[in-house]
Amino acid sequence: MIEFKNCKNIYLYSTKIDMRFGLHKIQMLVAMNFKEEEIKNSAFVFCNKTNAQIKIYYEDEYGVWLLQNRLDDKKFKYPILNNSRTITKKEFELICKGLEIIESEGYKDTKNKDYF
Repeated sequence: MIEFKNCKNIYLYSTKIDMRFGLHKIQMLVAMNFKEEEIKNSAFVFCNKTNAQIKIYYEDEYGVWLLQNRLDDKKFKYPILNNSRTITKKEFELICKGLEIIESEGYKDTKNKDYF
């Protein structure tokens, strides 16, 4: 069972991705930019070009998870980012529900990592 309450960090991926990316492609994107210790119990959120779908990569003691969420009648309010950011668990819940998060001091640069 996935429990995000044990999640150390939640990262928003700065570049829109092709939703055809599978587990291995997304795992490579994450592994190229983060150390193994940073990846364990952290969630990585990816969005497609039209903001209609998100994918969440999560790795815990049970294995690797790739979750996909799609909103039928609206789009995700995914923030425009210049580089990767961490968000709070509350902001993560808002994004997953399709609600807008307001940029605040809660955002932290993740070492100015630009993924592409």
